[in-house]
Amino acid sequence: MSLIVLIGFLAFLLQGCSSSADDINKKVRIVLVGNFIGDENAKKLISELERKSGDKVYIDQILYTGDTPKSEQEFAFMQKLMVMLAAGEGDIYVLDKKLFTNYAQNGAFYSLKSFVSKNKLNKFIDDTCYVKEKDKSAKDLYGIKADNVEILKKYGFDTKNKYIAIYVRSNKFSRAQKVLLTLLNSK
Repeated sequence: MSLIVLIGFLAFLLQGCSSSADDINKKVRIVLVGNFIGDENAKKLISELERKSGDKVYIDQILYTGDTPKSEQEFAFMQKLMVMLAAGEGDIYVLDKKLFTNYAQNGAFYSLKSFVSKNKLNKFIDDTCYVKEKDKSAKDLYGIKADNVEILKKYGFDTKNKYIAIYVRSNKFSRAQKVLLTLLNSK
């Protein structure tokens, strides 16, 4: 009898975990790598982006100071970032120049050249947004500067020297583009 109860309890737990993960995976997932904006500001940012984009959004926050991790917590967050990328999680990443360049060189992001051209977003790019992948001969546009993204500043995210990119393993590329456009055009 106790074995049946235990199996039932484990099945219930797994179903709960699966349901929660499925809910997150149905949303466009934005990963903010830098300072914490806090849960309240994250909820406000999500609400505004959902209202303006017409899509469902989830925000992940990863603490990163740009240096060698100074605490166990920061080290754990860097491990979380690596695990997320390895697992193919996240759609839009906002990260500093060092991380952006490293991941772009290794093919982690979609080219945004046609997206930027189509939506006339040249004010968000400069030469630093172009990166040469290790196995290619020419540079491509993999990121957009976050310095002037007002909605992120409004909710407390430090956008200085940050870049926004769409993860190449995202299975929501067109939806991520729509949310990214909303992110760039919101004040």
